[in-house]
Amino acid sequence: MHIIRTVLIKIFFTLSAFVFLFPADAAPQGRGGRRPPGFFEFLLQPKYLFMLAIGITALAFLLSRKMRSQIKVPLLLLSTFLFGIAANLPSDIFNSFSMHPSPVCAATKCILYGFRIPMIVTLAVILFLTLIGPKLFCGWVCPVGAAQELIAMWADRLKIKRIKWNFIFTQTVRIGVFLLFVFLSGTAVLHIIANGQKVPVSVYDYVNAFHGFEIQAQATFFDNIIHFLPFILTLVFAFKFYRPFCYLICPIGLFTNLLEQIGLFRVTLKKKSCNQCRVCIEKSPCPAVPEILKNAVLRPDCFSCDVCVHVSRQNCLTYGTKRQIDS
Repeated sequence: MHIIRTVLIKIFFTLSAFVFLFPADAAPQGRGGRRPPGFFEFLLQPKYLFMLAIGITALAFLLSRKMRSQIKVPLLLLSTFLFGIAANLPSDIFNSFSMHPSPVCAATKCILYGFRIPMIVTLAVILFLTLIGPKLFCGWVCPVGAAQELIAMWADRLKIKRIKWNFIFTQTVRIGVFLLFVFLSGTAVLHIIANGQKVPVSVYDYVNAFHGFEIQAQATFFDNIIHFLPFILTLVFAFKFYRPFCYLICPIGLFTNLLEQIGLFRVTLKKKSCNQCRVCIEKSPCPAVPEILKNAVLRPDCFSCDVCVHVSRQNCLTYGTKRQIDS
């Protein structure tokens, strides 16, 4: 009850901050005198409500230490289906669940073309879920992230030995891709001509794995390669490397890595309970655990996969509001 009460209080204060940051706007009237949908009208769409529900549900199971594969797999499959596959079905029910804008587009197209309400709402949901728990959006809601997590679990079942990332390397690559975007796309060096005007093109359009969930033929063979290859490569490499798209490409992964450092809940080390057996380091798929044990100021991405907490023999790793508990 104490954990639930704490969660509710912190969520309340976070939501209050969002109401302050994103007040109900008096948007200008559109054609016919009708006001276009505002922030909260978009936020109350089923897609975003399901995103919040899945993220908060995952957090509740993580905090209660009841997250098991019997719960984890259905949650990940649900996110993959709702936000990745469902929009391709011949049914109007799931049309609104399409991941448009994708997290990658929401983070980059707003820089090139300006903020739009759908982009702002998508970023706000990502921001909120990242601030209340360790990368809850990336870990549990994002369809590309969920698919990679499912493959990682499958690879473990198949006893495929993965190569662990060096975080300095992955962060350098991820920052490098973003800087490439800034210099080539932000300055319109990479562009197309539309209606006689130069229109910047995002570098991320050529490596966006989210496009792979849009199952439709493209105009040319080259367009099909650009459309599907990043997603296919992501799934293939996910058997050998943990979440390759998240660690190497995704700008949202880059930004949420900074945000998770100030998140309300995170993996917490109970220092006196730790006997330095290093089982959590060996079993965990990500590079975050060694830095958690060292109480590093900047931790690598933690996707709340729960492996380190689950295998901790002395229960020295748990989810809490502090980085480290000395007692």
